[in-house]
Amino acid sequence: MSGRRIGLPALLAVLALAASCAHIAGGGRGGDVTSVERQAFGRAEPRGGGVERDTVWSGEVRVDGVVHVRKGATLTILPGTRVAFVPGRIGTVDEHEGFAGSGIKVEGRIVAEGTEGKPILFTAAGAPPGPGSWDKILFSFSSGSRFDRCTFEGARYAFHAHFSEISVRRCLFRDNEEGVRLGQSRVTIEESVFTRNEVRGINFRECRNEIRGNLVYENGDGIFLHSKDSASVIRGNAVYGNRGFDLRLGDLHADDVDASGNWWGTPREEEARRKVYDGRNLEGLGTVRLSPVLSRPPVAGAEIRGVFVSHMAPVEGAEVRAYASVAEGLWTEAHAAAAATDADGRFALSVPPGRYFVVGRAESSAGVLFAFPGKNPVAAAFGETTEIGLPSVVAPPRAAAVPGAGGRSSIAARTTVDGAPAGGVTVQALRPGASDFRGPGDASAVTNEAGMATLFLPPGKYLLAAKKRKTGAALGMVDEGGLFGVYPYSPVDLPPETAVTVEIPLFEKRGWLGADDPKESRGSGGADLVGGTANVGGRPADGYIVFFYRPPETIGRPAARSSVVTSSGAFEVSLPGPGEYLAYLRMSVPGVPGGADEERLGPVAVRVEEGRFVPSALSFDLPGR
Repeated sequence: MSGRRIGLPALLAVLALAASCAHIAGGGRGGDVTSVERQAFGRAEPRGGGVERDTVWSGEVRVDGVVHVRKGATLTILPGTRVAFVPGRIGTVDEHEGFAGSGIKVEGRIVAEGTEGKPILFTAAGAPPGPGSWDKILFSFSSGSRFDRCTFEGARYAFHAHFSEISVRRCLFRDNEEGVRLGQSRVTIEESVFTRNEVRGINFRECRNEIRGNLVYENGDGIFLHSKDSASVIRGNAVYGNRGFDLRLGDLHADDVDASGNWWGTPREEEARRKVYDGRNLEGLGTVRLSPVLSRPPVAGAEIRGVFVSHMAPVEGAEVRAYASVAEGLWTEAHAAAAATDADGRFALSVPPGRYFVVGRAESSAGVLFAFPGKNPVAAAFGETTEIGLPSVVAPPRAAAVPGAGGRSSIAARTTVDGAPAGGVTVQALRPGASDFRGPGDASAVTNEAGMATLFLPPGKYLLAAKKRKTGAALGMVDEGGLFGVYPYSPVDLPPETAVTVEIPLFEKRGWLGADDPKESRGSGGADLVGGTANVGGRPADGYIVFFYRPPETIGRPAARSSVVTSSGAFEVSLPGPGEYLAYLRMSVPGVPGGADEERLGPVAVRVEEGRFVPSALSFDLPGR
């Protein structure tokens, strides 16, 4: 199944705006009104940056202080306009109802309707915007405001509303302290994206809002309901992967809330409820109803494309699926998206942004073909398309079990290439909750000349992977000409005192149809796969992810992110090329697509030259040191 796609890729690009520029001086700082302002506002100069009558903004508009859209006036913002708020605190905070920095107060209305090719941007002037770079757009007893195809970034609250009616469609709220904070208002938010907002994506109190068809992910909390919001409608959204809770009731919210008909990163209600805070967490709060939980995401903002092949020949009619987690198996009905391959073996999966395990199956005369690329999970970014290859192998027979010798439990793995034994292959067993198939796993062993290796393990369930690198390295990505494979029927159930025998078929990595992400390996100028180590507080940074930025940028989308750091501190990352980087460390969140905890350690300055880090070990300090 493909979710409805939110078509906002243009919002992620640098906006090419008109050359005209108006500087709007707000009442907080004062300043001369330029001739452009007089032309825009009419003959009378605005008092304190006031919009007294119907006004049009276009091109680039700098707001220095607080602009007041008076009652009865409409501020129209044309497609392609860039509204840039001057950072810094204003001197008269109380005069503007709590404005601590530049912003807009609306008692009339704003009509800001961009187009797909010319979205409207609300951002900070000068340096790259971080949360709180500017203050907010405050709506007070306002009605009729409309926003379509707009981006809001770097605000304290992009919207702050009291007793107002607002319509929002196809907008992007990112890198703010809060996306929207709404009080006693009626706001419709549809087909929009809330991501990387530091505290909350959506926050409202005593409202009758409609929240439909949105992506809400990688915020502090996703949706926060302060009090008396049970009359609001929250339907058809994808709310997942937020650092705190996906949905949280405030301590004063005594009413029950109906949040049924949404996707929470999983089709299973018991898993979704772990990220919901309600009366089950604190006595006196209402209860959030989740059922029915949608089994598939209703919206999508990213795409994974590729080709399914067998011995380099495309396979038509294969089914390809994307999973947020494979803890319960590599082929279950809990997938986020599915698609069939065409005559050229090509497929396209529309998914919410995140990290997904991509798995394929097809029927053939040789048996069932199974495909699981070496670079799994696959990162799918908002507004972008990721390309992968799916080389397939013939699925082996299912595991056979016999009593274990001496009462011990073990897994005997036979590794093969086209049915022939493959020696010198490292077999790894991982717990099903592993966030990826990298690292040493819970146990590992190297196959002998007959392709056999035995792992002695405690009873439980295990994912099995096998790798052979041409370099002979024990860890790291599989290099060109190396071998990779997984046991198709993972996880293997290993009962006590039982010996289980499995076969793991391998494929040879050949460029795009191998273990690396082709988008990374064929990136602009060629990506460099670099290995290194990371430690935090003097110990290996086990379970963390390293994020790399090109200086001076230290916010927004990183230039690259590493594999999850292993227990020895090792990691690998595909970087866009040599040069200077700033590295940050964040704790990985198992089972959350693209998830990372809010802790952010760093930066550590590092240089990449000749395919290696200088220094080779990245050392991060713990908070407070």
